[in-house]
Amino acid sequence: MPDLTNLGEVFQTDVLILGGGLAGLIVACRIKETNGDTDVLVVEKSTAGSAGGKANKGAGVMWVMDETDDVDAFREYYCKVHGHDLCDQELLEKLCGSTLEMVRHLERWGIDIKREADGRLARLEALPLWSLCAYDLDILNKLKARAVQLGVKTLDKTQSVELLTEANRVVGAVGFDLIDGTYRIFKSKAVVLATGSCNWMVSNMWFSGRGDGIAAAYRAGAELRNAEFSNFYNLGVRGSMEALVGGQFALYNSEGEYLAAKYCGDSEVDIDIGILLGMEKEVMEGRGPIVFEESEFFANNAIGASGLLFRWKRPVADAFWHRLMEKQAKYNSDTAWRPEVIPMFIGEFAAMKTDHDMRTTLEGAWALGDTNRTGSGWSGARPHPSGLRGSGLTWAAVSALLSEKSLVQYAKEAAEPKIDPEQVSAFKEQIYTPMKREGGLSPRDAIRRLQEVLTPPRFGVRKSKERIEEALVRVREVWHQAETEVTAAKDWHMLGLCSDLRNMTQCADLYYTACLARTESRGWHYREDFPARDDEKWLRWIDLKQNDGKTAISTHRIPIERYKTKPEVVTAVR
Repeated sequence: MPDLTNLGEVFQTDVLILGGGLAGLIVACRIKETNGDTDVLVVEKSTAGSAGGKANKGAGVMWVMDETDDVDAFREYYCKVHGHDLCDQELLEKLCGSTLEMVRHLERWGIDIKREADGRLARLEALPLWSLCAYDLDILNKLKARAVQLGVKTLDKTQSVELLTEANRVVGAVGFDLIDGTYRIFKSKAVVLATGSCNWMVSNMWFSGRGDGIAAAYRAGAELRNAEFSNFYNLGVRGSMEALVGGQFALYNSEGEYLAAKYCGDSEVDIDIGILLGMEKEVMEGRGPIVFEESEFFANNAIGASGLLFRWKRPVADAFWHRLMEKQAKYNSDTAWRPEVIPMFIGEFAAMKTDHDMRTTLEGAWALGDTNRTGSGWSGARPHPSGLRGSGLTWAAVSALLSEKSLVQYAKEAAEPKIDPEQVSAFKEQIYTPMKREGGLSPRDAIRRLQEVLTPPRFGVRKSKERIEEALVRVREVWHQAETEVTAAKDWHMLGLCSDLRNMTQCADLYYTACLARTESRGWHYREDFPARDDEKWLRWIDLKQNDGKTAISTHRIPIERYKTKPEVVTAVR
C-alpha cells in the first residue's frame, strides 16, 4: 500500500474550505471567532480574497430584510412571483431572519456598508418589500485580511479535483498546484464546498464558476436538487459580455413597439424568462432585431443605472466598471444609437442538495453560496440571482452563517479521518492523465464545443424533449473527448482547464437530465411540449444521485401542508 507522503504534499486540518470567495471567507472568520482552537484551511485555485469568487467582480449589491420589513408579505410575494410554489418556505424565512445579522458581521469586520444619510439601509420605491445595501469591491481583500488575522490558513493556486471518502463520509480532498503541478492531499474532519456554481465560462462576472465542488461531490455520492433551474440568461448588447440589469424595461422591436408591456409581469423587478421568449417571438415573426433605448433604461431601471449602483462613491468599483465597460465599448460592443440586444447566457448550476444547516447528503461535507443556492430549495423554480437582485451575495454570506454551528460541532466530535492511500493513488493517476497525451484536442476547443450546446436559447430557454435529447447527445460527445482525447500539452494551467472541462461537462449532463425529467413548464423551466404548469404531478423537487456510474432520478413532494403560502391552483388546466 503506497504511503501518502510518497504520493504528494500532505496537509491536515480540522475544517477544509474549498473556495476563497465570500462564503468561504465568512465561514472561516466565524469559525475562528467562536472556536479559535479549530484549525481552518482555505484552498483557492486563484487567490483567496483578491481574485476568488464573484463578490469582487459585480454590482456589489446585497438584499436585506430590515426591522420594518414584513417577512410574511415578502414570503407570499416571493413564493408566488419568483419561486412558483417550489420554495422551501421554512429555509426562506430562516434566510430572511438572518440578513441583518449578516450586515452587522460585515460592518464589524471593517466592510463599509453603504447606508442612507440617516443610517438606514437603502429602500427603493420600486422594491417596497425589502431593503438593499451596497459595498465597494475590495470586500474580499478585507475579509481575507480579517481571516488571516484570526489565524485562518490559506493556500492559493491549488485546483481541488476530487473528494476523499471513507464509506459515506468525506475525509478530505486531492488536487494540484497550478504553478508547478505538485499533487496535494488534504486530510480533514469536515469539508466545506464554497467553490461556486457552474457557469460554463461564458460571461465575464461568472467566468470563475466551473462546477468544481458540485461535480466532485456528485462523483463522491452526494445528491443534487433543482438542477433543471440552471438556465439563467440576462440581456446584453451584441458584442458585450456584461449584463444589462433591468434592460427588459428598455427594449423595442424593429417597428418601435415597446416590449415590456407585452412580456413583463406586473410584479417583475428583474428579468423573467417571459421577455426572452417574447424576444424570440418578435424576431421569428419578422419584427427583429430587438434594440435597446438608453434613456428608457435610465428612466425605468430601479436597481441598475438610475438606481442603487451609482448612489454612493465606491472607488474600487468605479475603477473596475470603468475599465471593463471602456474596453468592451472600444473593441466589442454594438455602438449604434439603439444597439441590438440579445439573450446573454449565464447559467448558474447551483444544485448541491443541503439541509437548513448547509449539510450535504454526504457526512462531513457542507455546501455554501453559489454551490447550493438552488439545491437548498429556498429559491424555488428559478436560477438566481434572477428576480431578486443582491440575493446571490446575500445567500453566500447567510449560508456561511447558517453552517457555522453544525460545522464546528462536527469538527469537535468527529472521529479522526482515515485516508485510503489506494484512493489517493487512483485519483492521482486519473488527474494527471491529460499530461501524458502527446497530441489531442485542446481543452479550450472542447469547452467551446460544450458552450455551443448550452448558450443557444433553443436549448436553454425554449426546451422540448427532442432538443434536450439532442443536447445530451452533444454534451456526451464532448464528455467522451474530455476522457479520451483532450491534452494538457504539458502545461499545468491547461491541466486545470482539463479538470474544469470534465466538471462543466458533468454539470451540463446533469442539467439536461433534470430538464428532461420535469414534464411541465414552471418558472424558468419552459417546455414547449408541456407548456402548462402541473401542480398535481410536479409540485415536487427533482433529486439526482450517481448510482453505479449512472444518474438515478427521484422526486420529493413539496411539504406544502406545513407551509404558510399555498398554491392557488392545484391542477393545471391544459
